[in-house]
Amino acid sequence: MGRSLPVAVIFDMDGTLVATTEADFEAWQALFLEFGRSLTFEEYFPLLGRKSHDVVTQVLNLTEGDAEYAMSRKMELFEKIVNERGILIMPNVELFLKEIKSSGIPMALATSSRKMKMQLVMEESGLDKYFSVFVSGEEVKMGKPNPHIFLLAAEKLGVDPHRCIVLEDAASGVAAAKAAGMKCIAITSTHDEKDLHLADLVIHNFSSLNLGVIKECMQH
Repeated sequence: MGRSLPVAVIFDMDGTLVATTEADFEAWQALFLEFGRSLTFEEYFPLLGRKSHDVVTQVLNLTEGDAEYAMSRKMELFEKIVNERGILIMPNVELFLKEIKSSGIPMALATSSRKMKMQLVMEESGLDKYFSVFVSGEEVKMGKPNPHIFLLAAEKLGVDPHRCIVLEDAASGVAAAKAAGMKCIAITSTHDEKDLHLADLVIHNFSSLNLGVIKECMQH
């Protein structure tokens, strides 16, 4: 494989591959209410990409004992919403995934979400068949913007992190990818372009993304 192509592509999940932000917000909002707290979208927005454990312990200030219940309850609320509405895949995502897969480049999913949520979203969307490696937020001690989750994905793939490219939608995820020494393409599905300025390339949708764009990004 040419040096201008990545040896692996690593994807974030929520907001990148699937449009789950609204369902996720509503689940968190309902959970916060159960603990006597309100949560506006403006307050939720900075939480995008953070591990659930960090949210319940640092924002809701729950003890470890209550944290496990809260995370399970949040999953129940999210699952209920998903069962009612389904999972919306981002436009043109599958075309891009098929192109990468047919090229022989392996793909990993690296999400801050818990394993249960990751499995639910992947199975409901049918996107799980494209990935050879899955990493959930529970597998790393520190969440994004710490690079651990992407470095673990590269380790599981058995590839050099510097030859990987990451697809992200959140500022914390972009920062994590760059801290891992990886190239990063950001999509403006949840954040404004100015918030994603650390990315090597910012796109507005997957229709503008193909192997040629990936190759060009790796060369810079």
